[in-house]
Amino acid sequence: MQKTLKRSQIIQVATELFGKYGYHAVGVDWIIREAEVSKKTLYNHFNSKENLIVEVLEKRDADCFHSLNEVLDGVVDPFTKIKLIFNWHDEWFNQQTFTGCMFAKAVNEFPNKGEEINLIATKQKKGLMNRVEKILVEIVTPEKAKSIAPIIIMLLDGATLSAQVIGNKHSAKDAWEIVKQLIQ
Repeated sequence: MQKTLKRSQIIQVATELFGKYGYHAVGVDWIIREAEVSKKTLYNHFNSKENLIVEVLEKRDADCFHSLNEVLDGVVDPFTKIKLIFNWHDEWFNQQTFTGCMFAKAVNEFPNKGEEINLIATKQKKGLMNRVEKILVEIVTPEKAKSIAPIIIMLLDGATLSAQVIGNKHSAKDAWEIVKQLIQ
């Protein structure tokens, strides 16, 4: 039980630090200090910093997927589902803890396409795009859904960056206005 708590504590602290400061800027010693664990404890759970980053990203992906599922659960109308995805982003952008997209940061800091960290981040983006495409097929033709889904992800990523860099906390709503025109 204690071992699981320490592992969770390390992941939580690492998630916060990586989210705020990036992956390369945050060293193992910083994580150890903030998590109040020993170096031995950290390395008992994670054999390297890269392994910890992988765990953080996988947990973040699972948490986001679960959270989005809760929002979409029971919703039948596909147009409403797409709108709720933008609402989910709007709520995220307006949280005190919002620091931008950890997956975009990961791809930026680990640009090697064969690297596990890059692969996980890319998988998350493609997963969301596929999910959007499956919803769109209920609104538009499969061909149009395939061409619009990447645009929607691009708009969500742009909205995320706008909220993070410029402070436009309504950027998801702004992006939704464009998407409405694309799918109506």
